[in-house]
Amino acid sequence: MPLAAPFKFIGVWDGIEEKFRKRLAMWKRQYISKGGSITLIRSTLSNLPIYYMSIFHLPRAVRLRLEKIQRDFLWGGGSLEQKPHLVRWSIVCEDKSKGDLGVKSLGLFNKALLGKWAWRFANEKKALWNQVIRRKYGEEIEGWRSCENREAFEVGMWKAINKVGQLVTPFFGFEVGDGKNVRFWKDKWCGTSPLSKAFPSLFALATSKKAWVNEVWTAGGERRGSWTPTFNRPFNDWEMEEVERLLCYLEGKKLREEEEDRVRWENSKDGVFSIKSLYKAIQSESSVWFPSKIIWMSCAQPKISFFAWEASWGRVLTLDRLQKKGWVLANRCFLCQSVGSRLTTCSFIVKKQGRCGLCSSLFLECLGFFRAR
Repeated sequence: MPLAAPFKFIGVWDGIEEKFRKRLAMWKRQYISKGGSITLIRSTLSNLPIYYMSIFHLPRAVRLRLEKIQRDFLWGGGSLEQKPHLVRWSIVCEDKSKGDLGVKSLGLFNKALLGKWAWRFANEKKALWNQVIRRKYGEEIEGWRSCENREAFEVGMWKAINKVGQLVTPFFGFEVGDGKNVRFWKDKWCGTSPLSKAFPSLFALATSKKAWVNEVWTAGGERRGSWTPTFNRPFNDWEMEEVERLLCYLEGKKLREEEEDRVRWENSKDGVFSIKSLYKAIQSESSVWFPSKIIWMSCAQPKISFFAWEASWGRVLTLDRLQKKGWVLANRCFLCQSVGSRLTTCSFIVKKQGRCGLCSSLFLECLGFFRAR
């Protein structure tokens, strides 16, 4: 790791780019199918830049250069000629369940790796690096996040990490112990949303909107107690139902004074942070339905599944698409040599010619058999 170099210096990433070019060498395109190309791109992403991206913020210029190497390797051939990129790279980087190839986006993956430091900062309070960061930059009142440094001369590596960490903290939940570091109304400690959003009318009447959990809890004998939130005025008759619902919401919750408050990760069942869950959380949601099980979970070879994926998006190099790109091709069927209105837009990529309606029906029957498998 080049720790002595400025973390925003593009030359720091030259070694990673050189390794990308060697691993995704141009001569390999002649012997690897599209399925093999996708597998090689995934292995390159998971091995080469992960250590750099787990500490450094990836500059935009470097990200575009690395993505260009991947795009050219995926769509290019063995020669030096420029091959068309049939599908946008943003679609390629989505999950397979959403109709894409499952290649990790370098920008989002870098944010997920840097976001892990926000989780470690909230949990590893006794670690030496954590104490150094708290001593230098300070911490917020709750103690879960580092203070944001806005001074111009302190533009450093932790400032970039802390900026990405702001995307992580909304997914934090809390397990209440002594209640000294958790806000009663504003933190997610009871349910999946803060009490201020679950009960907005009562939050507007609260006397102290920044009250801690231990301030609202009144301890009793034999480890019993009750919740006593304070409000600005007495309740009206129509507000009593909301108060009763709040007390039922808090039923079963109590403080454990012998334990400390802890952070819980909301996007996992066991409450433990993982980079995979954070990566999925910051991905954009897609409402497009895609037959992913038919294409990716079949017994066909990867190159056939890749062709079916291209055809599902309507990006196959058919006769009409090739003619729009300036190719001069004969307007006849490749199989039966028929010419005229019966010609459709179904075609093979290799021959770059069309098929008539009869030959297309045979192709659709083969496609139905492929889907049945």
